[in-house]
Amino acid sequence: MRFRVLLRAGLFGALSLAALGGGAPARAAGLSASTAATLDRALNSVMAPPTFTGAGAPIDPAALKGKLIFTIPVSTAIPFCSVVDTQMGKFARELGMRYEVWQNNAQLAQWAQGFTAAAEHKAGLVNVFCGLDPATVAPQVRQTLAAGTPVVAAHTYAEGQKPLAGLSAIVYGAYVPAAKLEADWVIRQTNGAADVLVITSPGTANAPFIVTAIKQQFAAYCPSCKLRVIGVNPPDWATKIGPQVQSAILADRKLNYIIPIYDGMVQFVMPPITATGAGARVKIASFNATPAVLDMIRTGNVVTFDIGEDTRWLAGAIIDQDMRVLLHKPLVADDISGLRAFTKANISAAGVPAKFGVGYGASAAAGYKKLWGLH
Repeated sequence: MRFRVLLRAGLFGALSLAALGGGAPARAAGLSASTAATLDRALNSVMAPPTFTGAGAPIDPAALKGKLIFTIPVSTAIPFCSVVDTQMGKFARELGMRYEVWQNNAQLAQWAQGFTAAAEHKAGLVNVFCGLDPATVAPQVRQTLAAGTPVVAAHTYAEGQKPLAGLSAIVYGAYVPAAKLEADWVIRQTNGAADVLVITSPGTANAPFIVTAIKQQFAAYCPSCKLRVIGVNPPDWATKIGPQVQSAILADRKLNYIIPIYDGMVQFVMPPITATGAGARVKIASFNATPAVLDMIRTGNVVTFDIGEDTRWLAGAIIDQDMRVLLHKPLVADDISGLRAFTKANISAAGVPAKFGVGYGASAAAGYKKLWGLH
């Protein structure tokens, strides 16, 4: 299933970026009319809830009743992971299956213990989930596969990323399409005069693919834009992002956008912007639609764009792929959940205050239930 959203005819197709809360004119100085129109079409397509269009042939889960799906996320302390885990468990129980999440705080020893627990609990399938790189736990993955238990990599790989050999299936994260849309927004908002600092996380397996997608989008639509990339790994976000952002703001008086590739970084980007008094000049666009960051869009003027995945769509995609593996049915290739972007213009749709999974509509949950014969 490729990333798919349907334009709502007569409504979003005609919107300019001014109507989306960015204030850009219908034709931006420095951008050709055709480029401006292309960017507007791409951005308009993700301003409404995504419409689920189905993935694969219907399946009958009846034979899987009582099966245990065991999920090992990168960390259960990450709210996004927890929300998707909860929805996966809800789907599994509605289907008559059992579901367990391995509690951990992103420690290698804990991940390894999770595979031991999965074997002890006689799991029918193990999900390596939410950014946990299967290569990091390759010995445990191979041991589990050798014992006859399938292992699925879910929401870890970006499209184009080479997976660990032998995995039973993959459900891709929407990292690449989201990255392209972040770039589209920044190019359009700066009228083709973007001076951008991208903050990446070199130790995260999908990060290079996200950065490549951003660079490719700028190369295609704004080759004269300035782009600088710095890398800070998660353990150092709290101590190293702030000083580097402050240095970049002070060194480059034309810097006008920062793209933290994950919006968990935003809390560390905001203080140096405030401390340097650069809030009127330097804006932020990011990915994940974490509620705290969405609230920054609603209440402030520095974060202007945050794009997120439909958590119920993602949860359904993973459970659906798990069941296809267990039933020996054809897998859904390149499975990616629907996206919605939030700006000042539509931020109230995410809830006040914002909540995970709010603002995406109910079509994905209903679509998967129909696919599985639940109604």
